[in-house]
Amino acid sequence: MSGISSGVGLATGLNITEIVDAIIGVQRNALVKLADRAAAFEATEGGIKTLEANLLTLNTSVQKLNLKSTFETLKATSSDSSQFSVAANSTATAASYQLQGLRLSSNHQVVSNGFSDSDTTPIGTDTTITLSRGGKLDDSKLLEELNNGLGVQRGSIRITDRDGQTEVIDLTRTLNIQDVVDEINGSATSIVASIEDDHLVLTDTSSGLGTLKVTEVSGGKTAADLGILQSAAGSTLTGDSVYRVTSDFNLSQINDGNGITTVSGSEDFQITASDASTFNVDLDSAQTIGDVVDLVNNNASNGGKVTAAITSDGKLTLTDNTGGVATTFEVTALNDSLAARELGIQTTGLGGTITGTLSGGLNSVLLRNLNGGVSASSTVLNAGQVYFEDGAGGNATIDFSGVETLDEVINAINANGSIQIEASLNATKTGIQIKDTSTASGTSIEIQDTTGNLAGFLKIDTVLADSKHTVDSGSLDLRYVNKNTSLSTYGKNGTAVTSGSIRITDRDGVSFNVSLSDSETTKTVGDVLTKINEAAATAGAKINARLNDFGDGFIVESTGGSSFDVKVEEVSSGTVAASLGIKGAGATGVTSRQITEVSVEATDTLQDITEKINATGVASATIIDDGTAFNSARLSITSSRSGAAGELILESDYNFGFSTSVDADDALIRIGSNPQTSFLLTSSTNSFDDAITGLEIDLLSTGLSPSTINVARDTSGIKSTVTTFINAYNSFVDAKNSLTGFDTETNARGVLNGNSLVQTTVSRLEGMLTKKLSISNSSVKSMAQLGVRFNGNGKLELNSATLDALLADDPDAVTEFFQQEDTGFAVVMDDVITAMTDPFTGTLKAQTDSLQASALALNTRVDELNTILEARRERLIRQFTLQETIVNQLNSQQTALDGLQKASSS
Repeated sequence: MSGISSGVGLATGLNITEIVDAIIGVQRNALVKLADRAAAFEATEGGIKTLEANLLTLNTSVQKLNLKSTFETLKATSSDSSQFSVAANSTATAASYQLQGLRLSSNHQVVSNGFSDSDTTPIGTDTTITLSRGGKLDDSKLLEELNNGLGVQRGSIRITDRDGQTEVIDLTRTLNIQDVVDEINGSATSIVASIEDDHLVLTDTSSGLGTLKVTEVSGGKTAADLGILQSAAGSTLTGDSVYRVTSDFNLSQINDGNGITTVSGSEDFQITASDASTFNVDLDSAQTIGDVVDLVNNNASNGGKVTAAITSDGKLTLTDNTGGVATTFEVTALNDSLAARELGIQTTGLGGTITGTLSGGLNSVLLRNLNGGVSASSTVLNAGQVYFEDGAGGNATIDFSGVETLDEVINAINANGSIQIEASLNATKTGIQIKDTSTASGTSIEIQDTTGNLAGFLKIDTVLADSKHTVDSGSLDLRYVNKNTSLSTYGKNGTAVTSGSIRITDRDGVSFNVSLSDSETTKTVGDVLTKINEAAATAGAKINARLNDFGDGFIVESTGGSSFDVKVEEVSSGTVAASLGIKGAGATGVTSRQITEVSVEATDTLQDITEKINATGVASATIIDDGTAFNSARLSITSSRSGAAGELILESDYNFGFSTSVDADDALIRIGSNPQTSFLLTSSTNSFDDAITGLEIDLLSTGLSPSTINVARDTSGIKSTVTTFINAYNSFVDAKNSLTGFDTETNARGVLNGNSLVQTTVSRLEGMLTKKLSISNSSVKSMAQLGVRFNGNGKLELNSATLDALLADDPDAVTEFFQQEDTGFAVVMDDVITAMTDPFTGTLKAQTDSLQASALALNTRVDELNTILEARRERLIRQFTLQETIVNQLNSQQTALDGLQKASSS
């Protein structure tokens, strides 16, 4: 049986594949035309989409021209860029400021005495170096706090001593009252300034007999504001009072900044009048010291029996109006509240009046805030009589009854002429020093309480057997961390405490979690204490959180149980416990302190001590060589925290001889050009981002004169946006030219050549770019007036000088041209482009949808016809195959007949 091999019939010899393909090919020509038409539709659709993409890019630039932020963006510049670096953010307002850099911030640095070497010789004794950042007893009041909050006008004063020597003293850079004292004492006059309670004292140490006098300079009022605008015939000028607590003081400002501790939801103290009547006072609603006065006077059970008031010297008084004799006039605490003690009124009145001292004055502290401050378990001070004896045998018993501040104690000792003893703050300013100034061959100094406990309270009690001529109390543990202390600076090196949860276990093994994640309810140390105590109560745990007994933090302590240590842990790999300084365990509790202790062993060298200090992270230590022949190795320690808050207070039983080589200073700037009307700002760093709203200010160097900080509209941003629009339009033109072009050499046409939609689109855009718009109240009504014109190639170009001039002279007109409601260029152009490019209703969308439908219909028809032709081809192949079969059969029959004929012939 014959078949088809390689498309050629074996019987007929015909190339059947070529014959069939030729037949089908003739019929396929119509199909090709349909496919070409579909491809043309698709190409046109692609061209329109390319055009649409360019229009969308153009519209993005148009929409930016319609953003207020484009035209309201402000730029800050400094006339002295070497003094300040400035930047404006979105909250800035156009204005001009005068800023002068007065001081850069610095990190506190101390240097020790010299040692023989750094890495061979041990110091020879076990000791501890304590590094703390608070507890100094001479924290001076800011000048802004003086004169009932009116402050002090900063200027210059003229001082004339009794010898007639005169000097003008510049006080324009002083921040606090101690700065004023330092400037006066640094003058060439013989005047020594000091602070006593609420006023300044000037003492003339010369032998002159003239008049000690302070006058103003250039019509200022600095001397008057400082209370020293006066003359004195003698050697002492006592200034007027310039600081007192008023009813407007917030409670957080009194009690040396520690505020008062009330019991929420309960009464805080009871007042008993001398007629035996009583009434209770609840201070929950009190915010100011005036509120305290009102809550006493307006108490429903008072009825005028007791009158509370703030005296002219800033003290809180309670006056008994009953005239009764049945009992004493007194104030007693209720519900374990500490408020009465912290107000200084928890006492029995004398003469029908109880007086509470609310502040330590200009630069001293209240005695009640020493030894960790007022707490339920702290020692109650009873300032009675103290016996003093100097080395020469001179003695005196000084009555300290009624003293409230440390300065009052020091002044009382120094004023006593019967003893040669000098009292002062110690070297670290954290305690008191009593020095015997009598003959060195005398016996030891003696200090003993006769009545009361003041000497013991101040840690200066000593007996003759102690063989001491100088008594240093060491740190008196001033309370400086309180319930109002912010967690934003409580962490290491003044960092913010992290958020999260902690787990606490009491000594019976009862555990509970405390969530400290809510930033709105966890802002202060007091919030932490409250949350711990509430969670402990809920869990039934024997745990109490309170301020510690050192004044520098708090403690999570056990209130019972004995099986385990109190333990504080992190939850879920958090860091909040460590950040608070309470991660760990202890038999009685875990204490958080704002100090760092470095344990030094007798075998440690200077290098060993350096490594231990560096490991703390609160300071960096190094060894320097001062170049001397002997003992040239010195330990230098630098605080890791910049500014005044980073000041290191170093205490040790071993005499390292630390002295300050670099002061801990905040950066200082003046805002305003006139020192008398300007004000000063400080920063622990050299950044002043909160100084002026919307400005980020960095102090780079100090300046001899103010730098002008100008905040104005950033026209460069406007120009940049206009340039972006021009570039986007020109890109559209390039795309349009490529899509509609005609190559005369190849006769090739762009896919959108002759497309009417393109012509319509271009016409609309060019019309917008050339027409005058109805912009009211504006001198700019067309793009041409902005310097935007067409060149000979149909593209836009910008005359920068024209636009720059307009932006300089009338930037509002430019804004109005682009953004005026309904008629502004950006508003209308956005509408025009959107009408063409809208993904649902745009004209380009309608065109592409039509093209897509046409192409789809043609391609569908092509697919259908291809199917038909393929079936037809298969049918022809079958027909030719059948034909080959028949021919083959005929050939076979013929061959058989021929064989029969041959056989019969033979």
